[in-house]
Amino acid sequence: MKYIDLNADLGEGCADDLAIIPLLSSANISCGAHAGSEADIIRAMQSCKQHRVCVGAHPSYPDRPNFGRQIMAMPAAALITSLQQQLCYFQQLADDTGVEMAYVKPHGALYNQAAIDSELASLVANVIKTHRTDLAVLTLPGSALFHAAKALDLPVYQEAFADRAYLATGQLVPRNLPGAVLGHQAALQQSLRLVQTGSICSVDRQEISLDADSLCLHGDSPEALQLASDLSSALQLAGIRIQSFIREFR
Repeated sequence: MKYIDLNADLGEGCADDLAIIPLLSSANISCGAHAGSEADIIRAMQSCKQHRVCVGAHPSYPDRPNFGRQIMAMPAAALITSLQQQLCYFQQLADDTGVEMAYVKPHGALYNQAAIDSELASLVANVIKTHRTDLAVLTLPGSALFHAAKALDLPVYQEAFADRAYLATGQLVPRNLPGAVLGHQAALQQSLRLVQTGSICSVDRQEISLDADSLCLHGDSPEALQLASDLSSALQLAGIRIQSFIREFR
């Protein structure tokens, strides 16, 4: 039987978190730097514990006004300090809630830049390993962060996006361009094709291969709950099991 992890970015103050979580196998929960209150984060963690959903930290540039989706020109030392503080804060909340912090997936602009900037990728990977040597990393297939984490012997898993369009290079279409976010039916079709064939169609209609352990949908989208529900149903109807990429949660 085929299987795929289904994850979403949560704990960001959006209304549908508690309804989305039971449909997932992994949840990337905000560390508070780009969105979400402490109550939002704890509530998401508690729900993940109840529904046996794997929990990952979702650190970002410290930029709440822009939801962490704009690149920040930060000195390396300042960014390292911010990321360390975010992971320590998240770890304490996870420990207090009784859930395991199993992996790290950067958010927004940090995620996208670490996918193509080897120096930034090494910085992020080193912060993760310094925090805990057993943490896994979730990132884009073949990205700079993938290679940086591999070089440090961190477990690395690759994800694709259910609701985002792709360039022929395998990178995401930038959000400021038309068609960057897929409509509901297009997202379902892309996701099923990816899991069943290992390929998708880019915006310029080229077939590209993607090796993905996980599918991500964005919890801040107004369509997030409906997409999560329909995608979960479609995958299961196609005989595809939804389960976490982290071994102990399978």
